[in-house]
Amino acid sequence: MATINMHQAKDGTKTYRVRVRRRGHAPQTASFPMLRAAKQWATMIEGQVIEGKHFPTKASTKHTLSELLTRYEEDIFPRKRPSTQRNQQFSLRYWQKQLGHLILGDITSFHIIGCRDALAKKVEPATVVKYLFFLSNAFEVAMKEYYWMSENPCRLVSKPKLPQGRVRYLSDEERQRLLQECQKSRNVHLYALTIIALCTGCRQGELLERVWRDADLDRGLLHLELPKNGHRRSVPLVAPALELLREMPGRDPATFIFPATAPINRWDSYRRSWEHAVKRAGLVDFHFHDLRHSAASYMVQAGVSLYVVGTILGHKSPHQMTARYAHLHVDNLREALTTLSTRISL
Repeated sequence: MATINMHQAKDGTKTYRVRVRRRGHAPQTASFPMLRAAKQWATMIEGQVIEGKHFPTKASTKHTLSELLTRYEEDIFPRKRPSTQRNQQFSLRYWQKQLGHLILGDITSFHIIGCRDALAKKVEPATVVKYLFFLSNAFEVAMKEYYWMSENPCRLVSKPKLPQGRVRYLSDEERQRLLQECQKSRNVHLYALTIIALCTGCRQGELLERVWRDADLDRGLLHLELPKNGHRRSVPLVAPALELLREMPGRDPATFIFPATAPINRWDSYRRSWEHAVKRAGLVDFHFHDLRHSAASYMVQAGVSLYVVGTILGHKSPHQMTARYAHLHVDNLREALTTLSTRISL
């Protein structure tokens, strides 16, 4: 992998030129006045190759990770949803602080693994995965759009195993209490927001970012232009969600269906009212996102197939993402096995 050649000048001075090759990359060369120094450099470079460090391109030796993240924030962030931008700011600041000073060509999987393990001691596995995904995406952009890198060191870093997602859904009594408290809320839009979340299974951000042109009240459809997984989809509106929307005043096509006074994080306009309603309803460990779990759980308990539930919720992999609700499908499975046993019985 490494070769060392000795060159002697006319005045008798000797230099030792080291040449290290790796398939698919330009050779790395350096010259030294002493053979010992040449051997040390060759050993160091070969060790980096064994560790998985790629040969740096010219651009990767000029730019730091901090420069990449700054450009990524300027170029890529505007393409993302506002809520995604807010959430990924934490990832960006973390990697800026931990590895921002490093030259891109010097960053190896070992740097990232060290940060991953340190982060895992402070936050949940899902957060670690999000941070790694963000950094990997930044490296991919550096490779494909900026031509600053030739490899993504995150590809050699394993992600922590995620626990099975929680399924907290409202019982009939809990749902009645919560809706009653939402109706009493000073926030006049909280009740409609809660009902529509229950009737559609939509995420909080998907509802709060909708404008009236997204609601086709004649056909009973709510169009989601930028959902979490990047796919457009339309969700049917049924009573009582459809009736509530038809009763709401205004409906200017460009205005938000659910007004908010907080311009950056729209949920801040509803957070306190929601928390008060949950507290007055006597609910324990219940979040707004659990309305989505409730909608899915009700459908599964009613016999709706997991595939259909996953499609309604907008899961990219309906079977995989909706598997958390499979235990609620036991009665339907029992009916299937009863049919099977009837056929094979003597």
